[in-house]
Amino acid sequence: MKPPREMISSQKGLTIVEVLVALGILFIAVFSFMGGFVALSNLTKKTSVTSAYDKQINEICENIKAGVENYQINFNFKDNPDEDILPVESLPMAWDVGIVAPKGECSWCQGAFGYTIRPTESMRGLYTVQIRFTHKSWGASTREFSFIVSVK
Repeated sequence: MKPPREMISSQKGLTIVEVLVALGILFIAVFSFMGGFVALSNLTKKTSVTSAYDKQINEICENIKAGVENYQINFNFKDNPDEDILPVESLPMAWDVGIVAPKGECSWCQGAFGYTIRPTESMRGLYTVQIRFTHKSWGASTREFSFIVSVK
């Protein structure tokens, strides 16, 4: 066994360059992780907002489907069915997450929607419902849904 004085003098440590290189690699790894975490957080937030919008749209559609007999149905097949009967600028209803109201009663709502219910020409008792949704976060794009319902 070596005397303690010789052991102390034979030990080698890390140089300052080695420590700095190790810290640099560590910082790169940490910043990469943080960037991925921030991106994941933003994606999660965007997905939850989109999910809330989709849930609200689905609820509106389901309410119309369930109570189609409660709505007024006016449609003349002789009119031009191809013309745009739901212009974006005059959609009558306002919506946002958890809110559905006439446009005049909800000035803070970010979205608007309107729908038409018209009888199908070929099948008695079936109605075609066309719904158009807009939202400020979507920009100029709209979402349109069309489905067929029957009166109970």
